[in-house]
Order: sequence, then structure tokens, then C-alpha cells
Amino acid sequence: LIPNVGTRATFALLALLLLAVVLLGLLAARQWRDALAVTLAAAVVAWVGFRPAGPIKAAEGLVFETESAFNYIQVLDLGVERQLRLNEGEGIHSVYRPAGGLADGIWDYFLLAPAFNPAGYTPKQVDRVAIVGLAAGTMAQLYTEAYGPIAIDGAELDPEIIATGRAWFAMDQPNLNAYAVDGRRFLVNTPARYDVVAVDAYRPPYIPFHLTTVEFFQLARDRLNPQGVVAVNVGRTSDDYSLVHAIAATMLRVFPSVYVMDEPSGASDLGNTLVIGTKQPTTLRDLAANVPAFTHPLLVEAAARATPQAQPA
Repeated sequence: LIPNVGTRATFALLALLLLAVVLLGLLAARQWRDALAVTLAAAVVAWVGFRPAGPIKAAEGLVFETESAFNYIQVLDLGVERQLRLNEGEGIHSVYRPAGGLADGIWDYFLLAPAFNPAGYTPKQVDRVAIVGLAAGTMAQLYTEAYGPIAIDGAELDPEIIATGRAWFAMDQPNLNAYAVDGRRFLVNTPARYDVVAVDAYRPPYIPFHLTTVEFFQLARDRLNPQGVVAVNVGRTSDDYSLVHAIAATMLRVFPSVYVMDEPSGASDLGNTLVIGTKQPTTLRDLAANVPAFTHPLLVEAAARATPQAQPA
């Protein structure tokens, strides 16, 4: 009921169903006064539950909201960008800037993930990318702008988020294939091999546990080309890196080299760290050797921001 009629109407329908049962019993017992009271109660429930009541959750810049089987979805238009927020609204899950350029978020750091490959790796070797946690397509837009119309496969559990991305976030790149499916199941079933597997399915304050295991990272590694990287967005606070350390330790059981890059969070207590695992053994010297070849303006700017933050896990 929730994805079809919404939370408020769902509660109202269930309440009306219960009141209908009570009313039938009262009518059968000829308790007319009580039956009238229940009828009035049902009228109040119907009015409260189905009347136009404005936004479900008012917010500055709100231009769209909906409820799906998985999420409460908001789109906020803040002038220079649109933001996708889900559920509690604690995190920004996608941004769209009509003028292009970097998104000023952890998505920008994903652009640099291929540079962690062995020295001599160039942007021209990035031919196919898989995104687990496509959301409204911010990372797909950035990769398309920086690397050209490469093949991008994006797995997003919620089909309503995919529809929101297409309607509000210009998620219409012809090189993007969006799949409404669980990310792990997508990797199990795809026959493709990728140069980058980007995992951005960690949404505050929840983590899909089946995307944090040795088995999942083995699956992601097996979907890479001979050279390739898996990059994972991990949430943290300013003084609690326990989840980052746990994910990095798990990835070290699968990948020969693992790195972390903090996105500076400024005054906020919440932040993000990108954890990168490489299929081939590498060092930070490989990153330093590769970065000069990443000459697209977006890649140059992303490298300037991210490279100083890179360190071995």
C-alpha cells in the first residue's frame, strides 16, 4: 500500500478497515448510538487521511517528493544544484548541476580511482564502469563528462529513484544502462568485466551488510578486467573511523593494495572516506606516476583535491 497510496493514506485505510469491522458488529447488535459514533469516527479518519495536506515533509527548495517501497524520496532545488535526499534526510545522495563541473562531494573522488592502477595507466584504458548504488546518476554524469561516453552499468535497488533521476537530474546519458536490482545480485548476474566497480550504496544511517563482506569484495574483484579497481564510499564521523577501518581490513583480505582518501568535511561532524582496492599490487608511487596523464579539467581538479588525502590503508 505505501508505494501506491502513501504512508498517510495507508494508515487511514487500515483504520477504516478496522472501523468497518466494528461498525458491522454494532449494526448486527442493533447498537445504533455506538454505530453512529463509529461512523463519525470513520468520517474523521477519511478526512484526515485523504485530504490534501501539503508536503509529507516540508523542506526549503522542495520541488518533488514521493514514497516508494524502499524510500521516502525528496528533490530539493537550491538554485545552483538539485539534491536527492532520502528518508531521514541526513545525507545527500545525488546532486545535479546544470552548469556541469564537479559535484563538490565524494562522487568527485571516485573519478580518480582508476589512477591507483599500476604506473602507465591512462584514462583511455577506462572503457566500462559499474556503479552499485546509482541513485540519481551523479557519478554516471561525472564519469561521462570526464572520460567520454564509456559504457556505464548502474544498479539501483529502487526503481522510483531511477525514475526520479531521469525526471529531475538529467540522468539520460545514452551510455548509461540503469538496472533496478540489488547491487550484489547485479554483479552475480552480469557477464561484463569492468575497469572500475564503484560502490556507493552506503546511506546514513544504514549499511547493507551483504555489501561489506569478503565474499562481496571477491565478487567485485572477479568482475574487474586484469587491471582495475573497486572503490567504496564509507560514511564516518570526524572522530570515529571504525567503519572505515573495518571495510579497509575486509578489502585487504581480497585486494593486494588498499588505499583510503578522506573527503574533507569542514565543520560538519559527518564525513565520507573513499576506500580503493586494486586488482594488481601497487603503491602510492603508481598514483603519482599516473596522475599527470589524467588531463581532463575535471580529473585535474579532482586529483588536486583527492591526491593529498590518499594513504595506504
